[in-house]
Amino acid sequence: QSEIDKERQKVASEKFRGIDKDYFLSKVTKAYMTLIGDGTSGVVCDDSLETPNSWNELTRQKIQLGKFDVLLTNPPFGSKIPVRGEEKLKQFELGHKWKQDKKTGKWEKGKLKDKEAPQILFIERCLQLLKNGGKMAIVLPEGTFGNPSDRYIWDYLLKNTMIEAIISTPAETFQPNTHFKTSILVLRKGKPITDYKIFMSIANTCGHNKNGKEIY
Repeated sequence: QSEIDKERQKVASEKFRGIDKDYFLSKVTKAYMTLIGDGTSGVVCDDSLETPNSWNELTRQKIQLGKFDVLLTNPPFGSKIPVRGEEKLKQFELGHKWKQDKKTGKWEKGKLKDKEAPQILFIERCLQLLKNGGKMAIVLPEGTFGNPSDRYIWDYLLKNTMIEAIISTPAETFQPNTHFKTSILVLRKGKPITDYKIFMSIANTCGHNKNGKEIY
């Protein structure tokens, strides 16, 4: 085994982390990572939206808030699978109701919601996991980028991050499993500067058709 391979395995084992509450998916991920090198010791099965002190001991050892440089995620989304429970929701600014003051235009935080779509909470949990200056890329449903009712989310992001890129993906991206139209949001955590450029693009081809055949 070469020194490069040894170093690659060391980095994968010590620096890479993954979390998913689906036991089967976490096992498949470990198996796949075994095939391509290593890093299996960093994959845990747990609910990433739970309060961190409720995570199992292994998760608490491997994953802590404010420790990551880069985060990549394609979270579950949809109003049909809402997150409920006061203990979970109160961890998040975005777990509250927000109302815009008609005179000042400012968004004001209100009472805790009874439920929230998971992708909204994942945005904030991912930011909590990052170091200041850390970068993340997250897949979100297209509606999040244009719904007037979601503008408080963008107000929150503009105050706490620098939006580096928005990449629109075609409806075929996740076929044949789902037909959700999505975009990829790339952020850097930290106080934003007042004026900066945002990379924006449209990916015309990506993923598979309805029969599962790869689109080139």
